[in-house]
Amino acid sequence: MRRIFQKELDMILHWNLTLVGGFLGTYAILLHAGNFGSAQTGNVMEMAAALTGKNFAEVGIRFLAFLIFGSAIVISYLLTNFTKLDMRKLVLWVDAAGLTVTAMIPEGMSAVVSLYPIFFCSAFQWGSYSGASGYNSASIFTTNNFKQSLLAWTQFVLTKDPEFRRKGIMYTMTVLSFFVGACIGCVSVYTYGAYGAFIGFVPLIVARLFMYIGKIPVENGTPEETEEEAKEALEEANLLENDQKL
Repeated sequence: MRRIFQKELDMILHWNLTLVGGFLGTYAILLHAGNFGSAQTGNVMEMAAALTGKNFAEVGIRFLAFLIFGSAIVISYLLTNFTKLDMRKLVLWVDAAGLTVTAMIPEGMSAVVSLYPIFFCSAFQWGSYSGASGYNSASIFTTNNFKQSLLAWTQFVLTKDPEFRRKGIMYTMTVLSFFVGACIGCVSVYTYGAYGAFIGFVPLIVARLFMYIGKIPVENGTPEETEEEAKEALEEANLLENDQKL
């Protein structure tokens, strides 16, 4: 059982952090005037509206949010490629810090300014949890995951290729994980208000436990099992390479 868990750990962690992504999304929207802190589409449109309406103070606030989100992506990339830090563990701490700071920001502050910590931590998470098992998949928003899920199941029905079934399961579970996290975020806010942010620590702790369990040694498999695992690893690497070319 533990061997299966370790084999699929990458995917399980991705689903776990996608749940956190859903939590961050609804926590931001419900407490910050409908602003979504895990993407820039809405922020850019609001910035355009503020600019054409000559509300330059709002333009400045939203442009800074734009820069904060972008800086988190860059920092995540640099730390991943130029340090030996365990980024998947670091993301848990960054998310926890972002939730804590957001919960502690005094009421009455601009809704967008109050979201700066979530803009940062969600983008930082995206930099480290942007795929699993050879598939590109964002853990902080869900539109493309939904699209890939539908396409995978359509391709499976047409071809009966088991690889499309695996892809369909991966993306479907990602969408469901996001939705479950969004529901948890709603209940947390409705129950505890701003302090509902601390409920988000639960999936972060669970993710850390998964990482710990995943590193516990298991008995060596048979040569056939080892060969099969090597083939699967190669297939996943090829899938990721092909996805990145699209």
